[in-house]
Amino acid sequence: KQWYQRRVRGVDTDCNTLVDYLCDLEKRMEYDRFLHKTHVVEELGPDLRIAHLHFKAKHCLGVQYERDACIVSHVTRKDNKALLVTASVEHEQCPTQKNTTRATIRDSGFIVEGLPMRENQCSLVFVFKVHLGTGYFPYSLLWMIKRRYPLLLARIADRFRVSDSISCG
Repeated sequence: KQWYQRRVRGVDTDCNTLVDYLCDLEKRMEYDRFLHKTHVVEELGPDLRIAHLHFKAKHCLGVQYERDACIVSHVTRKDNKALLVTASVEHEQCPTQKNTTRATIRDSGFIVEGLPMRENQCSLVFVFKVHLGTGYFPYSLLWMIKRRYPLLLARIADRFRVSDSISCG
C-alpha cells in the first residue's frame, strides 16, 4: 500500500490530445502491459464513467496471477491543465470474478500540464496507490510491478515522441 509517482516532461503533444489518449480504455492496453481486457460499465457523464479492468501478470514458470478492478474515473480540464482521477467503486454490473482477486485502486491518476515555454508539449505525472488484494502474492511479482509500472509512462511518451524525461518519486 505505497504511493508511487513518476513524471515525464516534454511529451510532444498538446494537453487535450494526451488526456483524450489516456481516457481511451482500448488505447490503455497499448501502454499498460498488465491490462488484459476492459469495458465501460456505465457512462455517468462526458468526463465521468465506471469501468471494469482485468489484469494478468505472468510469474516464473508461466504461472499467471489475475486481478480485476471496478473503477470510477473523472477528468477535469482547465486552461492548459488536466487531472484524470481514478478510484475503486462497487457496482452491480461489475461483480467479483471467480479465480480473480479484486484489486483496490486508492487514488490513482494522471496530471497533465502544458509546458509554458514549449508550445504543443506537456508534462505528465502518474500517481497511484493500490492494494492488490488478499491471497498469495510473491515478492518477486511485487518487485516486477514496481519496476514495470513506471515503464507505462515511457510507452505513453513514446507514442508522442519524447524530447526529454525525468523520474522522481
